[in-house]
Amino acid sequence: MNPSNLRNDMLTKGAIIGGVMLAASIAETSLMYYGGISLAMAAGLVVIVSFALYCYLVYRFTKNYANLVLEARKEMPYFTYGNGLAYIILISMLAGIITSLGGYIFLHQIIGYEEYMEANVKLIQDALTMAQLPASMAGTYNAMIEGIKSQPAPSIFSTILSGVWSYLMLGTIVGLVVAAFTKRKPVIFGEQDEQ
Repeated sequence: MNPSNLRNDMLTKGAIIGGVMLAASIAETSLMYYGGISLAMAAGLVVIVSFALYCYLVYRFTKNYANLVLEARKEMPYFTYGNGLAYIILISMLAGIITSLGGYIFLHQIIGYEEYMEANVKLIQDALTMAQLPASMAGTYNAMIEGIKSQPAPSIFSTILSGVWSYLMLGTIVGLVVAAFTKRKPVIFGEQDEQ
């Protein structure tokens, strides 16, 4: 087995997923920032579509990686559940680094963090106005909005750490399912693998 080929595959596929998820993150942020309440539903749709695309890419890339491993283990080809889960977690963590770093640059350098937070506060205020909530709750909502306004801008380190953690969790959850479909048992005594 050539470890450099497998490592290159892992890095390449993690970067592809990271690029796709970064594009979805930028689209979602842009819809929320530039579109306001009218495009908030479209931003929700972007989240759903990007999750479905993430699951598809993880499955496809893991299946291709399993084929590479099987080819490398010609004498007794197998690809365990743990191999698949580890691969998915690693490419997901790389995707998390790319997505969070790109999102940080987009949010802080292109839009501006303060401007984005102001747009978020306006979005929340518009949603509360549309919901016609009771006036007795106005103090609570004002305190919530003030709390949002007073949040300091996150550092680049905390943003990347948060992104890696989020994608670690996402990769683990999705990987628990996908790894079950990509594992291959070894062929022993001429038995044929059913998968």
